[in-house]
Amino acid sequence: MNYLKCVVKENFRLHPPAPLLAPRETTASVKIGGYEIPAKTRVFVNAWAIQRHPSSWDEPEEFVPERFENNPVDLNGQDFQFIPFGFGRRRCPGLALGLVTIEYLIANLLYWFDWKLPDDGGLPEDLDMTEVCGLSVHKKFPLHVIPILSCSVVPLNL
Repeated sequence: MNYLKCVVKENFRLHPPAPLLAPRETTASVKIGGYEIPAKTRVFVNAWAIQRHPSSWDEPEEFVPERFENNPVDLNGQDFQFIPFGFGRRRCPGLALGLVTIEYLIANLLYWFDWKLPDDGGLPEDLDMTEVCGLSVHKKFPLHVIPILSCSVVPLNL
């Protein structure tokens, strides 16, 4: 289960549920990176770009779940290089429930099923992982896989 949690975190790093976090408004004038941002300015935080920044991650475009093994970086919004659900008081209130649900769902799908590509001659290397950005991010072309029941289900007679 520890490796599954690393896979989920890496997936959220590369593909945050919302690429732009909820807008925030500055309360006072501030200078960041040489830019003067006046008070009452609406600011949009680009979580997608932050989580792929080369100064925070080695090989930021690669899917490497092992980077979260023995790594204190967490989803709670305390580590600003990894904020898929926001940070501070305005982070997603459903974070804990959503994370448990995703981990439970993926664990069951991997436990009960083996997965294969359709027999149309496609290879795993040919999968198109292109994304379409909007309010949320989704795949441009749906992923088609075939589930094969891997465990025999034995009904319980009570």
